[in-house]
Amino acid sequence: MSRSSRAPRALCRTTIARSSSDLPSSCAPGRRSLVMVGRSERESILRGIRGAKRLQRDLRLDVGASRAQRVDVFGCIARSGATLMFQPLEPLLGAFIREEGVAGIILSTRRPLGMQRFTAAHELGHLVLGHDPHADDEGILRRAPWASDGARAPRVPPEEREADAFASYFLLPPYLIKEQMELRGWEPHHFTHPETVYQASLRFGTSYRATVFALEREHVIGRSLGQQLRSAEPRDLKRQLLGDYVLKNAQRVDVWHLTEQDEGAVIEASRDDLFLLRLKEDSGSGYVWTFDELRDAGFAILRDGREPVPEGQIGSPTVRRVLVHAERPLAGLLTLREIRPWAPNDDPQLLTLYCKTATSDEAGLFEPQREELLAAS
Repeated sequence: MSRSSRAPRALCRTTIARSSSDLPSSCAPGRRSLVMVGRSERESILRGIRGAKRLQRDLRLDVGASRAQRVDVFGCIARSGATLMFQPLEPLLGAFIREEGVAGIILSTRRPLGMQRFTAAHELGHLVLGHDPHADDEGILRRAPWASDGARAPRVPPEEREADAFASYFLLPPYLIKEQMELRGWEPHHFTHPETVYQASLRFGTSYRATVFALEREHVIGRSLGQQLRSAEPRDLKRQLLGDYVLKNAQRVDVWHLTEQDEGAVIEASRDDLFLLRLKEDSGSGYVWTFDELRDAGFAILRDGREPVPEGQIGSPTVRRVLVHAERPLAGLLTLREIRPWAPNDDPQLLTLYCKTATSDEAGLFEPQREELLAAS
């Protein structure tokens, strides 16, 4: 019997897990590896970063086009030999377990995608760094991943500091931040605005706080600015983008602000996310954006309008403002066109996106691993 086919049996105790009391005792919160005690915080951080660099190199995440792409952390877990499972854990975010010699990682379906991805990287860090089985709650999201904030913050056990540093560096390596800044035309001063940090977090596939910490780590922003940015609430940033449109679930739903700068971007969103397209439209020359492609791809148009032209700028391009929601899972290229209706092929402006819906809110085995098991049965 193959290793992958044994995994569901070995992890069967976790399939109905809801809290730490349902998990194997070996991964209960608070369990510590005695060999880790005494390691300095700096050593723990450096060990976590070295582990992340090693795995990035082994999986070739740091070469070619991969350098500019968000890290497929769920796929990396599978490629590292662990079984990945999603369950409605509460209040836990996730756990790293080892049963009958098989490594497994469980993630809660009850958190937004960015939080799931950071938790996944944290648990992957426990695996790669050789830690004991462990379960984690929301504490991993509230603390800085590289150092405690002076005497005001409680000390973090060494293996937790290692997993924090691993997760931060693995999901947000310096080269990914640099490549995305170049693609988007972001300069350090743009990150003084919480709205920009929030949109960056969606493209990185990380939480807002994790993104602030990584920008601070790479000296894109200073520590004082980082503290200011952490005081902003993503739910408020989402509502500011939407104007008078009522957002019913501000914790679970993200709002993607898409412009011409997103040409060629990979948009991996949760199924309930909203997309605000703000596209310059040369209406004075007869050009208009057409959105038949959106409807054909499975999007519902919730709002469609044009922003008022600023006083004194008559004749300037207008801004088309369209709010959409995907009515079915997405997986493929989407190309929008700005055309003259009477000459649609006359030098159209194009915006091409690769859209993919994440399925991490569904309980069960990670979909590619499930498909592999079904194919082998």
